[in-house]
Amino acid sequence: MHRAARAAQLDVSLMKRLLLLSMLFVVPPSLGAVEISVGTTQLSIPSPAGYSPITSDMQPYAEVAKRFVPPSNEQFALFLPEADAAAARRGEIPQPKRWFYVQTTKALIERFVSTSEFAELKRSVKTQNEDILKKAESQMPGLLEKLNKGISADYNVDLNLSLDQMLPLPTHYETERGLAYSTLLKYKINDEQGKPSILEGVVTTTFVHIQGKVLFLYVNAEKSGLEWSRSESRKWADTVIAANPSTGDVAARESQSSGSGFDWNKVITKAIVGAVIGGLVGGLTYVFRKKRS
Repeated sequence: MHRAARAAQLDVSLMKRLLLLSMLFVVPPSLGAVEISVGTTQLSIPSPAGYSPITSDMQPYAEVAKRFVPPSNEQFALFLPEADAAAARRGEIPQPKRWFYVQTTKALIERFVSTSEFAELKRSVKTQNEDILKKAESQMPGLLEKLNKGISADYNVDLNLSLDQMLPLPTHYETERGLAYSTLLKYKINDEQGKPSILEGVVTTTFVHIQGKVLFLYVNAEKSGLEWSRSESRKWADTVIAANPSTGDVAARESQSSGSGFDWNKVITKAIVGAVIGGLVGGLTYVFRKKRS
């Protein structure tokens, strides 16, 4: 009897260990996610591996980051490398080389987007991107001038910032719920000594369609980080899509054909603007260091 009881106890102990081990393997990535609200829709944005979200209490950096969100867009999350996020948590101003962020245009926050409408958006990106790019470029001088004036007024620094080049590359990733392409960016800016310099980088923009919403996922890197940006963007987009499955009534609504005639070119234009303005986050933080020195 004692031997049988002891064997039973061992079996229970083994089962508990196996259960605990299995739980370690099934912890969903969304546990490290940022929960956001897009209109009345709740979505989960998993943190990219090795990156942490910037939260509103990470001052002054959180306030600094807001300056690089265009007025037409809403930003829901910004992720920096864990070391940079830790610096921001200590009240420092990091200067990240690579970062991730999530936006959408304000015109889409309350709008429910069907599968057929998202297909229209993807077609526009692939067939009309050159014309859309010209529209976006025409808006940049005015937007950057406002950014220059705002920073000059608040920090007494003359950036003389301008967009020197914006070169979009062909789309390289497409699924039913996603589409991505990369853009090479080059800016002119005054450096810390007030001398003209060049700032270059790359951003991969991914449009994702989740639970009737369209989000812009951006992955930024230095110019030489193009392939990294594309690879990480794809991983992140796949994770975001998997974390927000459409089921039940939402899936049924998405499948309904819509002939609303919505101007998706304007949406793409705002996504381009978000890429250009957001691409400055890593290169301008010296301005705010100077203010604190």
